[in-house]
Amino acid sequence: MKTGPLQSTSKNLKTFFARENSAVVILLLVGFVLRIRQYLTGRSLWIDEAMLALNIVNRDFSGLFKPLDYDQGTPVGFLLVEKFFNVILGKNELVLRLFPLMMGLAALWLFYLLLKQIISGTGLLIVLALFAVNPQLVYYSSEVKQYILDVAVTIGLLLMAERLFSAAPSKKDFVWFTLIGLLALWFSHPALFVLAGIGLTLVVIYFQRRDYQSLRFAFSMGFIWLVNLVFFYLLVLKDLRQNNFIHDYWRGDFVPMPPWRDLGWYLSTINTNISMQFGIPYLPLFIFGLMLIGWVMLWRQKREYALAFACILFVTLTASSLQLYPVLDRMILFLVPIGLILIGKLLETIQQRLSTRPILNIGIMLAFSLYLLYGPFTTSLGYFVQPKYYEHIRPALAYVQEKAKAGDVLYVTYGATLAFRFYAAGYGLDKMRYEFGERDDYQNPQVILQRLDKLKGQHRVWILMSHVYEQGDFNERDFIVAYLDQIGTKVREIRNPDTSVYLFLYNLGSK
Repeated sequence: MKTGPLQSTSKNLKTFFARENSAVVILLLVGFVLRIRQYLTGRSLWIDEAMLALNIVNRDFSGLFKPLDYDQGTPVGFLLVEKFFNVILGKNELVLRLFPLMMGLAALWLFYLLLKQIISGTGLLIVLALFAVNPQLVYYSSEVKQYILDVAVTIGLLLMAERLFSAAPSKKDFVWFTLIGLLALWFSHPALFVLAGIGLTLVVIYFQRRDYQSLRFAFSMGFIWLVNLVFFYLLVLKDLRQNNFIHDYWRGDFVPMPPWRDLGWYLSTINTNISMQFGIPYLPLFIFGLMLIGWVMLWRQKREYALAFACILFVTLTASSLQLYPVLDRMILFLVPIGLILIGKLLETIQQRLSTRPILNIGIMLAFSLYLLYGPFTTSLGYFVQPKYYEHIRPALAYVQEKAKAGDVLYVTYGATLAFRFYAAGYGLDKMRYEFGERDDYQNPQVILQRLDKLKGQHRVWILMSHVYEQGDFNERDFIVAYLDQIGTKVREIRNPDTSVYLFLYNLGSK
């Protein structure tokens, strides 16, 4: 029996969608596996995580509403969930990383749902693959920090905004989005920029449509968010705003003001951020160009999302120009989904334009896939096969616990101090005599030598280093070891080659 044109077309479409769905499932599984693998490595907390973890485990719930120790600035909602897991499941890095893992997995699924609203075909699959294997997104899905939550919140808000972008949003849609926005502000600082960008978009499109009822709802929604933000500022953010250390730490990562004061800053920032955030080290300016073209394509087909993306970026850069928010590294991880969507929109357009030339179409899609995916895929695969442990301090602490003798002394550099404080009691080292380095020591390294001088005459002194400080020609490890070799004798040096943790045993009573 012969098949008619309509039946043939229907069969082809079913085959295509079946294959697409299978590819989506595979990509989601790859993303899940990469994130779970990273989580299960069980690497020790590094200094940034330890700073936040000590606030979580050493305070009660009410204490998390007060300014955090160690110059930390983290959304209260994130802290409260972390404390809940800590109380229920105990004190270890797997417990503290569980919430970020959950958000990393949720972000992957939410991103697919958002892509379905904006992109189709091969463009969707390539971008989903880029999200699944992105090294930054994989890594921050198992870090005791809020940055992967920023990503999940951004995607979730953009997904929910689709209803408000529709031709006839209901009052119920506004109520739900208002509540979601209120919650988002307590869990993610960049949620403010996303909500502001979406809010500006709604004002523009409702004015254009002359939909004054929806416009009133939008203004009411914004007013409620603003009241919540003022309360949140008075409760938490004002102390963060006045923290000079945080501002100095990110100096140079704020948008120049006036914007034309340093045009080279933009080129450098674009190059650095695209290479870092997307894991694509080759021709980052070309990637940026693809995003710009993708935005034009998005403007032609889904103007509301194109306007929302532009407004979100505008609000973020404005906040940065006011010295309120740096635009580098993990702080702008929340913008990665937007950049990927713009790339995907361009790929979708190319595929559609070349639909009558299948061989050329396949060739271009393969070329883009290899170019875009090679860097992030090989990096994530390398970490999957051989995970990076970096400041994995637990083996060093276990070694000291096993080999320590009565009367031993331990000197801990500042970079290792926070992780040591978190783990010490679990290894019975909290009762040991020790000397801690301080952050201010690096302003005058002679203070480090004075601390070491206090240990002269001791026959067994353990030296524990991690997150070694380097500035110019100064290297903390080399500086300390050189001095110890002058005043004592090195008995033992222990180091796992896969980590940046150093452990020495010195006899300071022999010279």
